Amino acid sequence: MTPRLKLLIAPLLAAVVLLGAALGYKLLEDWTFGEALYEAAIIVSTVGLKEIKPMGRAGHIWTFIVIVFGVLTIMVVYGIVTSTIVSGELRRVMGRRTLRNKLRALNGHFIICGYGRMGQSVVAQLKERGVTVVVVDNDPETTAKLEEQGILYALGDAAEEETLKEAGVMRAAGLVAALSEDSANVYVTLTARGLRDDLNIAARAEQPSAEPKLLRAGADRVICPAVIGAMRVANLMVRPNVADFIEVTAKGVELELDEYVVGPDSPLRNQTLMQANLRQKTEVMVVAINRADGQTVYNPSAREEIREGDTLIVIGRTGAAARLPNVGTQESGGD
Repeated sequence: MTPRLKLLIAPLLAAVVLLGAALGYKLLEDWTFGEALYEAAIIVSTVGLKEIKPMGRAGHIWTFIVIVFGVLTIMVVYGIVTSTIVSGELRRVMGRRTLRNKLRALNGHFIICGYGRMGQSVVAQLKERGVTVVVVDNDPETTAKLEEQGILYALGDAAEEETLKEAGVMRAAGLVAALSEDSANVYVTLTARGLRDDLNIAARAEQPSAEPKLLRAGADRVICPAVIGAMRVANLMVRPNVADFIEVTAKGVELELDEYVVGPDSPLRNQTLMQANLRQKTEVMVVAINRADGQTVYNPSAREEIREGDTLIVIGRTGAAARLPNVGTQESGGD
């Protein structure tokens, strides 16, 4: 039985006993319904007031019955209400403690500040990729819905340091400022950047004029949905086939764009693309190389060397890029 149903049954039970007692007084003592209801209320509530009128033997017997059932009813109603309130509060306290323990155990997650339309879309996309997310929002109704959906959250102002710390910002891989107002996203970005210099921060800009402000506040990247939407529409008009190809790639239906960072232990380090032979071994194609010094090599040749600290931008069938770390277990070759 749900707590709401219990709280509904309790007053109904009391009302049934009260009306039943009043009906008995009306029939046995020939009182008006108002008199009978008043007497029933006195007896059931055990306030100890005198009888409003003298009673006969039948009335006294009925009073004894009403006292017994009235006291039992009060005890039952009190028990239902108390247990429901206490258990509900206990569940909230325990749920809050469990949530905090889960947040403290997180590492490498992403924090989404704001759960509006953009925030919801970002969360959905990240969860599809198997990424752990924590939503920061100051609306209790929103966080209640997140709890029902099994999404971790921190209730509070995302511009406050304590709220971001509760969301695990010191251990997070990145943060998205997706609030509806540019000024709010600026404050969130400033707070997050003040807590961590190395945090990857992406911020939403409602107005294009807010982009430089967000960059100065510390955002690594700024996304303006209006500009992106306009570019998408323009591409659909001018280059519809290219736009469709990019959409299929972005959705990961057949192809996906991915990145691979070449670490000091990577089997690809100090090899040329021809020697790595990634197309044959992993069915991915390197479309660009982001060098550690910030230089980008687009459409690299087969003789381009892969260096430590490079980020390979690859395209291939969904999941193919995940095999890149294991490419060294195979023999190198050329094509």
